[in-house]
Amino acid sequence: MSDDGASPWTAAIAAVTGSVMVGLMPLLARHLYAAGIDPASMLLWRYLLALAPLTLAIAVLRLDVGAAWRGGAWQIVAIGATLGAAQTLCFWESIKTLDTSIAVLLFYTYPALTLALERVVLGRPVRLRAAACVAAILCGAALVTVPGLRGGAIDPRGLAWAIPAPLIYAVYLVLTASLLRRHPPLIGAVCLYSGMAVVFGAGAAFNGLDWPADRTSWLLLLFIALGPGALMITLFSYSAPRLGPSSYAIIANVELVTVVTIGVTVLGEKVTPSRAIGGGLIISGILAHGVFGARGAAPDRVAALRFPPPQPGKGPGEGGAATPPSAAGS
Repeated sequence: MSDDGASPWTAAIAAVTGSVMVGLMPLLARHLYAAGIDPASMLLWRYLLALAPLTLAIAVLRLDVGAAWRGGAWQIVAIGATLGAAQTLCFWESIKTLDTSIAVLLFYTYPALTLALERVVLGRPVRLRAAACVAAILCGAALVTVPGLRGGAIDPRGLAWAIPAPLIYAVYLVLTASLLRRHPPLIGAVCLYSGMAVVFGAGAAFNGLDWPADRTSWLLLLFIALGPGALMITLFSYSAPRLGPSSYAIIANVELVTVVTIGVTVLGEKVTPSRAIGGGLIISGILAHGVFGARGAAPDRVAALRFPPPQPGKGPGEGGAATPPSAAGS
């Protein structure tokens, strides 16, 4: 965890809030897809509309974007334009032709991959408690998605999109958690979404952009931009560097609990024993990590990367603590 004086529980609450926002996305996306808006267009609208309030907040708080850029914020833009855009596109393209349960189950292997990357790339030891929590979450994800795995063949096109998504996201999480610690969360959020917007904007220039055809679609896009967009990415930029990649990856599984809860309460999906047990395992893994993982945890250090300290007067939390979340998605 970052040693900037922020409470780990504040960062954890920020991560949970942002993850709940991401968990709303599948339901909202279904309505937009039905209205004729494809995933790439939906994501571009999300980034463009979210950048407006984020940029305004930076201007109001008078954050020094120029100093941040010279201090390496351009690297965050590059990560957003490459790994960020790639993992997002892979997941949302996969669920167009692949059963959502299969796509979700594959994607939620990323906490285990994040632990492995921290061990192999950054040389950090894998604590037994963290590994046990990830195992519980993986088992829970499998149980939650079992009801959806019993119908029909697996579409190879969707599978080709889904398989690389968790690995790309794990690399994205490890790198961004290290880079974001140097900058205010709002600047980190704008940099990530700017990179993604450039890539999806270039795609729209070649493939076209779907425009909302009615007021409902515009309102859905506006909600996505403000909640699962601007709020989520700011909370991610605040919490990920303070929690560290593996801790954030574990807590972010609240997304899956949110998806299942919406499916049961809004869409009328049946509460099966496997889903109930799976949801319990996921929540137990998250809570166990939160309660036991925070005790005696050393501050999060980056072994393989070295960054200069923040500029005077621009502490790592400046501008973001008031809006202490991404996803998804994220």
